[in-house]
Parts: sequence; C-alpha cells; structure tokens
Amino acid sequence: MRPVLVVLALALLGCPKSIGDSCSLSSDCSINADRICDLAQPGGYCTVPGCEANGCPSEAVCVSFDADAPRLRRRFCMYGCNGNDDCRDGYRCVPPDPPACVQSPSAILRTGRSCNHIADTSPAYAGWCVRAQ
Repeated sequence: MRPVLVVLALALLGCPKSIGDSCSLSSDCSINADRICDLAQPGGYCTVPGCEANGCPSEAVCVSFDADAPRLRRRFCMYGCNGNDDCRDGYRCVPPDPPACVQSPSAILRTGRSCNHIADTSPAYAGWCVRAQ
C-alpha cells in the first residue's frame, strides 16, 4: 500500500514550478513559500522578490527594476532568455537598456524608458521574459 500512497502524494503535488511559469497563488510556485505569484502579470508569474546578484535559480536572472531611483529599486528573479522563443506565450524577451541607465543631471528618464538591468555579475542570459505589449 505504501508505494500507492507515495505515487498519489507525488501526483497531488505535481512538478515544482520554475521562475516565469504561470500561477494563480503563491503556493502554486512553491509550497516552501520561497517564491511568490505575481498576479500583476498575465496568467501570473512565479518569481522571487528581493533577489541578490547571482542568487536566482539557474533558469533565471536577478533583475533590478528602476535601478536609477534607489527608493523605487526592486529586484526580482525573472525567467532568463536570449530571444522571444525562449519565453512562454504572451511574453517576450527584453534586454537591459544601458543607455537609459546613464544618470542625467536631473535623474529623470525620457518617457517610456526605465533603468532596468541584470544584477548578476556574469549573466547566462541576454534578457528576461516580460509580458508582450
């Protein structure tokens, strides 16, 4: 009987979700509460908030959002990509925008630009997956 219980338990738990996978609850991403479900993204997006450089799972990169404004700076593990085909349906691969990260005297970016960059020291990916617009 025990092997049946093990198989049943594994079937109920399913495979663990990766960074960037769809979700509807944070528990969909991890039963260990080490990942959250970002419901602001279409279909949800499994991520790790507050990541450190080189601290994300192998399929992801640590991205610093609004890095030019320290009080607004947030870091999240994002699914790494080298092209749009690496991302799930409805998402696209975006590279960092180094020209936008150059500090201006007023520290104000042009409309539509943001200073988002990969915090990892030797990233394995050229960008990260975000919703297609």
